[in-house]
Amino acid sequence: MQFSFPPRSTRGAVMGFTWSQIVMVTCGVLCAVTGVNVLVTGARWTAGSLFAAAAVLWVLGLLRLRGRRVTEWLPVIGGALVQRAGRQDRYRGMVFAPGSVGKHLDMPGQAAGYRWLSAVAGDGTTPVGLLAHRRERTVTAALLCFGANYLLADSSVQEQRLVDWAQVLNVLGTEYADLGLVRWALTTRAVPDTGNRAQRYLADRAIDTTSPAYQSLAELTAAAAPSAQRHETLLVCVFDVARMSGEVADAGGGDAAVAAVVLDKLGGIEATVSEAGVATGGWLTPRAYAGVLRSQWDPADQAELDVRGGDGIAGGVEPRLAGPAAVETVGWSALRHDSGYSRTLWVAEMPRTLVGATWLTGLYTRVTGRRTVTLVAQPIPAALANLAARREQVSRAGDEVTKRKLRLVRTAREQEEARSVAQIDREQAAGHTRYRYALLVTVTAPSMEELEQDTRTVKRILARAGCESVVLFGEQDQGFLAGALPLGRGLAPVRGWWSA
Repeated sequence: MQFSFPPRSTRGAVMGFTWSQIVMVTCGVLCAVTGVNVLVTGARWTAGSLFAAAAVLWVLGLLRLRGRRVTEWLPVIGGALVQRAGRQDRYRGMVFAPGSVGKHLDMPGQAAGYRWLSAVAGDGTTPVGLLAHRRERTVTAALLCFGANYLLADSSVQEQRLVDWAQVLNVLGTEYADLGLVRWALTTRAVPDTGNRAQRYLADRAIDTTSPAYQSLAELTAAAAPSAQRHETLLVCVFDVARMSGEVADAGGGDAAVAAVVLDKLGGIEATVSEAGVATGGWLTPRAYAGVLRSQWDPADQAELDVRGGDGIAGGVEPRLAGPAAVETVGWSALRHDSGYSRTLWVAEMPRTLVGATWLTGLYTRVTGRRTVTLVAQPIPAALANLAARREQVSRAGDEVTKRKLRLVRTAREQEEARSVAQIDREQAAGHTRYRYALLVTVTAPSMEELEQDTRTVKRILARAGCESVVLFGEQDQGFLAGALPLGRGLAPVRGWWSA
């Protein structure tokens, strides 16, 4: 079974140009015309300055740099400069934070608004980690999932798994979106297996430890210890409290009512995922959730976290200690946090050719460094999705008529985008849910030299898979929150009439 991704839309407000580009080009034309009139009067220096300003405006309006228009870079650069001028590009937490023992988590930026909600699962004993954001009025939870071997399965089994997972996406985008699910994220991280699970499994299950077979396997697992890795997959669900206001009011209001309403929905989501053949380990407890967050901020703490949970030692970490001790941006393309350096890449363009279901396998099997892959998705209501598709088709039809009148050539890229719009419309008519999504890859290393090397490896693997990846220059702090932490962030809110 093969899939095709629609190309990223290049259509703007008028014939592929955005309003910011149109304004800049128009201002450049005005400067050029004014310069010609001034030149006639003999003021050469003034005319030259106007011509130079016109050239700068045209370049800013039409040039693309590192996958973005220059007009798209201006707010990023401006925001980063303001952040550094106000010394907001660094953060001190733990004992250095003014509210280190307060109610809210000690995390930088937008993550500072999170706090823990008290919640207990249906068995009455197991706590569930719920993160409530006080400004965004959302509640977040993470489900631990275990994948089965897909590559070695028969083709019929592979197709059935894909069909089952497609049904999960439809259920999340229809039933649970109506019940308050605003977005979900699939976060997979590859971390060093400091405990070497294969070695522990062999030691625990072996009967005859003197046989040549045992000695051979023991040597093999011991040799693999320095490079052993494990993959952890989390399904992160984010609920909008405002959409659940009626249920919360019926439950009595307050944090306890919010937790009760969310827990009821989490049970249904876990059952839906399990019915698709995906094994689950339950919703993360506050300590386990905090342990994941803490190890992402402080990779060197992974070994200590792995040995907890046995011999009477509680697993994970104290929930209020999930944040970092220190964070600061390094240049324009890296973030330093506790014991690690990270760089987040945004996959701006998905493969344009037909690919199989395993097209991202290389990102998990051919890289030895620490990395986190996050797919964050937001279901679009059917009425809004149909409106967006209709608006897109009408706009493209208008652009086509205008180009025909001006005798402009319609490129193959534009034709492919038009076919994709029609295909999306047909899929929506067939009952499929439309999503907004973003794919982020965060690479983490103990030094800048290793980070550069691992980043090049990841970019090469993504390029071989047919993807176009972009380093989030000037946005690494926000990129880390969205790409490395299981918080379900990374998509801008929908405003007005949404269009893809």
